[in-house]
Amino acid sequence: MPPCLSSPATLTPCLKPPDEEDGRFCSGSYLYLFSLGLSLLLFVIICVIGSQISKLRWDLMTLRTMSLNFTSNMTDEIKALKIEAQSLKDKVTTLENKLDTQMQELKADYSSMFPAVQQLVKDLKSLSCHMAALKSNGSQNTCCPINWMEHEDSCYWFSRSGKSWHEAQKYCQLKNAQLVVVTSQEEQDFIQSHTSSMNHWIGLTDENGPWTWVDGTDYQTGFKNWRPEQPDNWYGHGLGGGEDCAHFTDNGRWNDDVCQRPYRWVCETKLNGTS
Repeated sequence: MPPCLSSPATLTPCLKPPDEEDGRFCSGSYLYLFSLGLSLLLFVIICVIGSQISKLRWDLMTLRTMSLNFTSNMTDEIKALKIEAQSLKDKVTTLENKLDTQMQELKADYSSMFPAVQQLVKDLKSLSCHMAALKSNGSQNTCCPINWMEHEDSCYWFSRSGKSWHEAQKYCQLKNAQLVVVTSQEEQDFIQSHTSSMNHWIGLTDENGPWTWVDGTDYQTGFKNWRPEQPDNWYGHGLGGGEDCAHFTDNGRWNDDVCQRPYRWVCETKLNGTS
């Protein structure tokens, strides 16, 4: 600002120094403008932050929705997988049951067929043996008749009906055999395993005095398997006479009984041709 030329000696400025009111006015204006600017800045910051928060909220809602949808889809898929797994398990169980049933049926068929095959083999062997015997005019007797059981050097036939002791012995003689003569524990066990726990006549009698085997085997020194306190020749049965014929009981031990009782019986013939 140019100075005022009031006098040649001094130079004084033309403007007057501001008074106190003008200073307060200027200070208030600056403060107001500063506050206004700061407010605008804060407002902009708040708007920006608000916008960011809104965006974050939107993103969060989007993520939550996606998570819910994902969870729902996964739940549905897991349920579907569980249903499919249960269905497969049921199918496997059904197949296992069918396989087990078929295995049981095969075992049953095998169990029923195996004895038949064994018997067929024995019958074929017996037929072959009989053919050889016919060719030799009966001079050979190396095999058992059909439906007889071979054991050691003898053939055995087990009846399925009952006769008296004498009728049973006649039946065996018609088959070129005699009622069985038991000479060892091993033979005892074999016969017992085929008597089905039923009474069976054997070739032992004392009708003519002492106990005697039908083939003449020595009784006194031979094998015996009597029940305790047997033979007792009991007369209390009311059938007349005593008990003169021996038979297998349900447990295989021997008992003497009335010869007229209708028991099953066992025939025996030797493979060497002597009965």
